This record gives sequence, C-alpha cells and structure tokens, in this order.
Amino acid sequence: MSDVAAMRALWILVTAALLGSTGVGLAAYASHGLGFIADPAAREAARATLQQAVQQQLLHAVVLLALGVWARQGAGRWLHLAALLITLGVLLFSGLIYLRTFTGVETFRPFVPWGGTSLMLGWLAIGMAAFCRKGGSPTSQQ
Repeated sequence: MSDVAAMRALWILVTAALLGSTGVGLAAYASHGLGFIADPAAREAARATLQQAVQQQLLHAVVLLALGVWARQGAGRWLHLAALLITLGVLLFSGLIYLRTFTGVETFRPFVPWGGTSLMLGWLAIGMAAFCRKGGSPTSQQ
C-alpha cells in the first residue's frame, strides 16, 4: 500500500470514529437534553428530528468504518469517492439539521436534501467500487 493510500484509509477511519463518537453524544442529548425547549410538543418534534439526523450519522459512521477497512486492503478511486460523498452527505444532512434544531437558523434548510443526495451517490460509488474491485474501470485493476 502506498503512503497516499494509507493516508486515505486513515482519514476514512478517523472520520468514522469522529462521526460515531459525536453521534452517540448527540443521541444522548436528543434523549435527555432538550429541556431548554419549553413547549412539550415542540420539544418532541425537535427530539424526533434530532433522532433522525443521529440515526443517519451513526449508520454512515459504520459505513465509513467498513470503507476504511476496505481501503487498507487496497482500494481505488471509487471507494475514496464514496467516502468523500458519505462524509459530505452526513455533514450536510445531519449537520444542517443540528444547526437548525440548536440555533433556529433556517437559512441553510434548502441544502439538507443535497446531503441526502450525496449519501445516495456515496452508496452508488460503493457499488462501483465493488464492481471495479479497486476503482478505475471494470477492466483496470489500478
């Protein structure tokens, strides 16, 4: 494995660990820390929204963990593209939901679906990585 490939695998694993760790903390906060919202109905709505964002974050942290392990075995462009798209997707989807819930800022709300789209494209890139084995094209073994 080249130094570049090793660094790519490392950033994927570190990103997975950071997303997993913060996801667990945010899940606990969603369950126990929304007391600052006085209205019970608004508090439950915020809890449900946060739990959806946390669920996506934790699921994709596990996906990134698997991609990081796969990358250590030698992977190509598609796998690294998948990791980038999934990371971007979590930041846009979950991150912007957190921003809206904790600050009330609605400015970036239209970008949340871009996060979902990025996650879907990440999954498709995983499929391409599997199809191409090491990235590149079906006939090249980069």
